[in-house]
Parts: sequence; structure tokens; C-alpha cells
Amino acid sequence: MDQENKHLVNIPSSFYSFKEEGPFQHCVECDRFLLDESCDYVIEKAVRNYPGFKASDVIFDYAICMDCAMEVQKGLSTESMTKIQEFMQEHLQQKMRTRESASLESYTDHCLVSNRAVSECEEFQIFAYCRGSKVNLQMPPYMISGQVLDEISELLSPETRDELDGFFNKHFAPDPGLMEPNPRLVLI
Repeated sequence: MDQENKHLVNIPSSFYSFKEEGPFQHCVECDRFLLDESCDYVIEKAVRNYPGFKASDVIFDYAICMDCAMEVQKGLSTESMTKIQEFMQEHLQQKMRTRESASLESYTDHCLVSNRAVSECEEFQIFAYCRGSKVNLQMPPYMISGQVLDEISELLSPETRDELDGFFNKHFAPDPGLMEPNPRLVLI
């Protein structure tokens, strides 16, 4: 295995498209084919657990190529981007170092910020940075609990909330019952 590819591993089924029941194949924004070996992209999936039951629902999931993700991020306020970066740096630097030797499956079983187990979360989101049909472990997958997403949401300016709500409304029309009280935060 050459040096460049040693950080690339097959995408686990937990990051497959709920709708297509397999790997994401196209960017949600521009329809670019994602499984090309030169295509970098992000997968985001929001899930709701039902406490007391071994059941969950996918609220939304998508894959977006890095070119489109960067375009969407241009619409976010500088203030919001700075606050999110500061929050993530404050909470994640040490945790990212301790995860370097972890197994791929363990990356998303606890919240990266709060360390809360996925089974204890009513809602959570998982994220993966991918290239073609592989996850890029140089930026390992992670899970963020609904509680932490609520904290991050409070950092956002009204303009950024509007921009993210617009992206969400453009691409998703989930069961309204899944969205109470408000849609989950899309974190491109």
C-alpha cells in the first residue's frame, strides 16, 4: 500500500445512504459522481434514537463534494465560523490525539465532545470525510450528540442559521414529527 493511501479505508455501512441503501454516489448539491478516486467529500447523517427501544430513524443524510461544501460555507457569517472553530478547538484537540489508535467502528460510538455514548443520545449526527469509496482517516469520522449540537447552534448568527436552514429546506423533506421542535443543525 502506498503512503498516500494508507489512511484510506472502506466506508462502513453506517455511512451508507439510507435512501439508496448503499454508498452515496452523487453530491447533494451539484450531482458530481463521488466514487471517483479523486473526489473528496463529506458525509453527514442525523439519527434519532428511541429511548427504551432498540429503534432509530435517520432524520437526514447526505454527501456533499468539498467544492460545494466550501461554497455553502462561504454563505456563513465570519462570526459564526470563528465561534464554531473556537468551540471545536477548545473541546477537541486532546480528544483527537487519543483517537489516533482507535478502531474505525469506535470513532462514532461516543460523542467526540462530551464522550456520551450513542445509546444514551436521543439524537446525534455522524460525519466522515471521504475520497472516492474510502473514508479518509487523516480526518477520522466522528459523532456529535444532540446536546452538543444544541450548544453549537447557540453560537450561530441569525444569518448563518438562515443559510443552513435554506440548505436543509432545499434538500430534505423529512417526516415533520422527526423535526420537533426544530430541524437538526446541518454542519457542512
